[in-house]
Amino acid sequence: MDIRDKGKKGDFSGRKSRRIRHSFSYRSLIEKIKVLAKRKGIQIIEVNPAYTSLIGMLKYAPQYMISKDVAAAYVIARRGLGLKEQIPEGYMAILKDLDAYELGELKEHVKRTVRNKQLKKRQLKEIERAIRLLQSLGSELEKALIPLDGTSISACSEGYKLWRVLKVAVVTPLSPGKVLRDVSVLKGVLHSGQVGRPG
Repeated sequence: MDIRDKGKKGDFSGRKSRRIRHSFSYRSLIEKIKVLAKRKGIQIIEVNPAYTSLIGMLKYAPQYMISKDVAAAYVIARRGLGLKEQIPEGYMAILKDLDAYELGELKEHVKRTVRNKQLKKRQLKEIERAIRLLQSLGSELEKALIPLDGTSISACSEGYKLWRVLKVAVVTPLSPGKVLRDVSVLKGVLHSGQVGRPG
């Protein structure tokens, strides 16, 4: 495959070129894993990795005090076993009280306080997406929040949308000026449903 996208610098470092090169190595690695597993008689179960990092960071990393990457692997393993994720009660409480106006206030806070231009741009984009998701759910939000077996949400697109909204509503207020590295601060939010809102 010919990589024609030279990028802004002309050195083939553009987004499209990087994606093509990455997919080559990724596909090759997956094929090698499959071949080795077949030789050793190990069964491989392929699962969709969508939102595993997000769910792992919000749910399992603070609960078990593990890294975000290990938590994502935990979510992938659970999917391989056919288990569905549940949104913890503390997060459910936040979702029930959350509205687009509150996210709009958070957006203004980020505009005023975050100095890093790249981080600010990314956070504003995430907040805008969360506002649109909340508005698109509208009355469906109540249906999505109805507890099944305590606090479960089916692994449907609405459930995934709620995890995205949660990331904005929980992580951004706790760490607006920098990327949140220590997710242990989320442990209290998981159980209490309280998160520090910017003033």
